[in-house]
This record gives sequence, C-alpha cells and structure tokens, in this order.
Amino acid sequence: MRTFIAAFVLTTALASGASMVGYISDSQCGASNGKGTKEARECAKDCIKNGASPVFVSEKDGKVYKLAGKDVKAHLDYKVKVSGDVNGDTLTVADIQKAD
Repeated sequence: MRTFIAAFVLTTALASGASMVGYISDSQCGASNGKGTKEARECAKDCIKNGASPVFVSEKDGKVYKLAGKDVKAHLDYKVKVSGDVNGDTLTVADIQKAD
C-alpha cells in the first residue's frame, strides 16, 4: 500500500506544472491533425471553426489532451510549447507560445 501511495504522489507531482511541445489539433481528428503539415493545420482550423473543440497533441508520445484554461485558437499555425497542469487527460493551459 505504501508503494502505491508513493507512486501516486510522485505521478501527481510530475503532472503538476507540466511543460510539453506539440500541436493544437481538434477533438474530431485528434492525433491525425497533430503534426505540422499544411493539410493538418488547415484541417484542424476547419474542424474547430465547425464546432470541434481544440485539443493538444504531445509531440513526444502523440497523446491527446483536452484543453482548459487559456484560449489556444491563435496558435493553430505552428508547433507550440504549453505549460500548465495535467489532470488525467485534461491539460489546463497556464502559458502557450510558439515552440523553437
């Protein structure tokens, strides 16, 4: 039981204040629009314009996160670095900027 509690505390500490690089995609296409191609960027914009929610796709592992916090729609054209708190599959964005 102690091992489980220690693992849970460590996981929670790592999830808090996360910083990741990736792309803003849409909830309809998810990871398939989580890349920098012109087609993926345009499709994500169109899907969001037509009602899909923005999501974040991690470049490291392709994981898709629901987004909360700041509006990210101005960052659809390029790779981004996001900072915030992760709780399950939701990323609460504290800061977002163009990635190098």
